[in-house]
Amino acid sequence: MELSRLGEFGLIEKIRSSFSGASSEIIKGIGDDAAALKTSRSKITLVTTDMLLEGVHFNLSFTTFYQLGYKSLAVNISDIFAMGGRPKYFLIGLGIPKGCDSKNIDDFYSGINSLAEKWKINIIGGDTCASRNGFIISGTLIGEAEKIITRSGAKPGDWVFATNTLGDSAMGLRLLEKTGNKKSKAKSSHFPFPISYLKLINKHLMPDIAPLKNISGINSMIDISDGLLIDLSHICDESKVGARIYEDKVPLSQELKEAAKNLRLNPLSFALQGGEDYALLFTAPKGFKTNAFRIGEIIPKGSFIVDTNGKEKPFKAAGYEHFKSKF
Repeated sequence: MELSRLGEFGLIEKIRSSFSGASSEIIKGIGDDAAALKTSRSKITLVTTDMLLEGVHFNLSFTTFYQLGYKSLAVNISDIFAMGGRPKYFLIGLGIPKGCDSKNIDDFYSGINSLAEKWKINIIGGDTCASRNGFIISGTLIGEAEKIITRSGAKPGDWVFATNTLGDSAMGLRLLEKTGNKKSKAKSSHFPFPISYLKLINKHLMPDIAPLKNISGINSMIDISDGLLIDLSHICDESKVGARIYEDKVPLSQELKEAAKNLRLNPLSFALQGGEDYALLFTAPKGFKTNAFRIGEIIPKGSFIVDTNGKEKPFKAAGYEHFKSKF
């Protein structure tokens, strides 16, 4: 079957079914934000990896190497946070194209170090090689947790929460593509939009990641990397439940709403399908106390979105998916 028909998540499921045997140390393997290994009596080891490819995940015409280094670690940290863990050790592999200046690589590692220092992460190794097809990044982050939160624990009656505004990163990318904004550090005289929109661009280039301070009582969790609808569908599929969300509860920043109005676009579509927000999406029992935004609830089956008029309609798992999505 062609990968364009199978899709990224169909391929992941095919790979998962091919490796049915598992060590007793594996608590959670293929199919979640990170693998979870029980290697000691008191701690669970978490391992996650992410690839970033030039021309697919980033464009060096408007991304600095510093920002790229920062983001390469941020997307991995987000996966560890989504499992309820703490990041500890990072390995980074680079495919470097011919003609790349060593200063660029220095800047790349400076971006990594700035975020690593914030979260007390140690860089412990990696690999470098020559690339014939652009800049290639592969990061592996190791973390730990006392207990893990997976995608498979959602229960009917749970409330659904998001930890941050959604759609900002996708709009930031749209603005970068429209302006051709070189290296994103735009001067006001060269930026054709209000300077407040730079917040949207920064959300795309340097994701605003943060863990939940208290994970006690949370039943399931995922980070929003591919879009709210598709990532919520992952929770529903793994938990064998459905979900209902409300359009007027989806958190939108003022900058997103203003930019969408300026471009004559629907801001909600960016929030629902945009991806790369790296906010945490989680479910918890009714009445759960949190500062996160409550956007819906878990139901026994079906996927529905309620518009501002109270009309309920089904939604599909729409968002970014490798092999199926055009890039």
